[in-house]
Amino acid sequence: MKRKNKKIKLNLSSVITALKKINEIRKEYIRVLFINAVLQAARPFIPIILSARILDELLGDRNTTTLLTLALILVGLMLVTHVLQGYFTKRYNDETMLLTNNYYFELSKKSMKLDYEQIEKKETLDLLQFIQEAGNNYMGIWHIAEYLQKGLLAILEIIIATSLIMTMFTNNVNTLVDENLSFIQSPITFIILGLLLLTGIIIISIIQGKLGKIAADDVKSGVGSNRIFGYLFFHVSYNYENGKDIRLYSAQNMLNEKIRNFVEPNCQVSVDNFIKPNAKYLSLLNLVNVIMLVAVYMFITLKAYIGAITVGAIFIQINAIMKLYQSIGSSLKQYNMLKAACEHFKNSIQYFDLPEMKKIGTKKVNLDDELIFEFKNVSFMYPSTDTLVLDNINLTINSGERLAVVGMNGAGKTTMIKLLCRLYDPTEGIITLNGIDIRQYDFDDYIKLFSVVFQDFRLFSFNVDQNVASSETVDQNKLEECLNNSGLGNIAEELNGDYQVSVGKNFDEDGRDFSGGEKQKLAIARALYKDAPIVVLDEPTAALDPIAEFEIYSKFNKLVGDKAAVFISHRLSSCKFCHNIAVFDNGHIVQFGSHDSLLSNSEGKYYELWNVQAEHYIYD
Repeated sequence: MKRKNKKIKLNLSSVITALKKINEIRKEYIRVLFINAVLQAARPFIPIILSARILDELLGDRNTTTLLTLALILVGLMLVTHVLQGYFTKRYNDETMLLTNNYYFELSKKSMKLDYEQIEKKETLDLLQFIQEAGNNYMGIWHIAEYLQKGLLAILEIIIATSLIMTMFTNNVNTLVDENLSFIQSPITFIILGLLLLTGIIIISIIQGKLGKIAADDVKSGVGSNRIFGYLFFHVSYNYENGKDIRLYSAQNMLNEKIRNFVEPNCQVSVDNFIKPNAKYLSLLNLVNVIMLVAVYMFITLKAYIGAITVGAIFIQINAIMKLYQSIGSSLKQYNMLKAACEHFKNSIQYFDLPEMKKIGTKKVNLDDELIFEFKNVSFMYPSTDTLVLDNINLTINSGERLAVVGMNGAGKTTMIKLLCRLYDPTEGIITLNGIDIRQYDFDDYIKLFSVVFQDFRLFSFNVDQNVASSETVDQNKLEECLNNSGLGNIAEELNGDYQVSVGKNFDEDGRDFSGGEKQKLAIARALYKDAPIVVLDEPTAALDPIAEFEIYSKFNKLVGDKAAVFISHRLSSCKFCHNIAVFDNGHIVQFGSHDSLLSNSEGKYYELWNVQAEHYIYD
């Protein structure tokens, strides 16, 4: 794939935004960063300057007092700066770790606040992948701070080193110079050397820019492939939950082939687009550095040979020049990496700017009121699609009513529940609560109305009690009551009050692996624990046998009391006790009524579904 040659410029607005975000997350970070940079810049020059003075004194007057004073100053300054730098380096490392953790915490909080519709979008998933890749490839927000710190350090070192080097050009020592070496003291030589250094710096800058762009492009182009890598290795191969299927179906060869077919071409792409260009430019960079160092060392050597500078000055100049070139290279590298990191930080800015949950409503819900929900000409299509999942739905759900929603897969049953819970907004039409558009209600207040168990429910690798209560504060009596009512009385008895056991072994090797049916009952217990006015069971009992499902639904019918309840199930026998049944087919409600009335219509969809299922349970 041909690489685009778009030039990246330093985005100052991204730098400012990053610094504001850093200050918001860790207020001490920038101050510690600055102090640490100053100490790191100054400390190496203390032994260089004082050692040169000591060396000149040893080769000159050899004054004992002067030597002792210089030695004490050197030891004292080195001791003080060592202690200070050690302290602030430790502080800087701690602050960096806290900044990194807090930043991911902020991302996590943002993700949980996002409108549900945003979470499922490919663009949102890509942004998260870009942010993750940036962090893994030294382009996260903490790396922006690191590049600023190292850049500041390099600039300070350049200033100090340049000041020391300039003393070589301003030295007024009178020397007797051989005619063949007279050019050493000529201003023209200084100018030529300066132009050579300037040319080298420009070339180094260009090369560092190329290297920075290669790194940035590598992160950008690797998002898709790294997502596949993560799936193949971490989600499939390394995930113990997949171990049974891989072994029982002998899927090892298939997976190995898929991994090989993915790894080999991607490695070649990495070699062609990253390793080879890097090797070429790094070799060129080293060549330029060697040429510049040779030129400067020759100049210093000749200056020393003619006696234009002292032995101590030679020591200073050699160390200062080496430090200067290191600092110039570092400053250019940090600048180009900063450009690339800021370019990628735009993804973080964009992610934090995503709209959060629909909280524009302010109206409060009175939980003591009778609740009447109405779907009025509601149609819906998922984002980035042009197919209606629901088409002109009209439906009423009343307090105390048991409503069953049945139909084939893909008929729109779960989508209807998502709209009711305000996870999505209708594409057309409105949903009202007591005659008021549900979007006018405060979102946090509104969702308190619902206890929902979706068919694709998720439990967390936390303690049993925290999974049921969705909180670290748990009412023990209420917890046990909900476990018993959801059919987990045997588990409650087995645990004997110790509900701190972890669900699964992801974080605790002593955790308990619950069966699929037990997990579903835990999810139902969680819905009971919330004790909301409206209960929704969206086929959460698919892993249970028909008898167990019927028992749970029947028990729920008694438990919900005067609450509204919506039951979604493929097994029509589980919904016989409901007041009304809505039959969905291809996004439409094709029938509505009680079990008996629907079954009396032999031409209806419900009659067809009922008899198809009945065939599996009737034997001659």
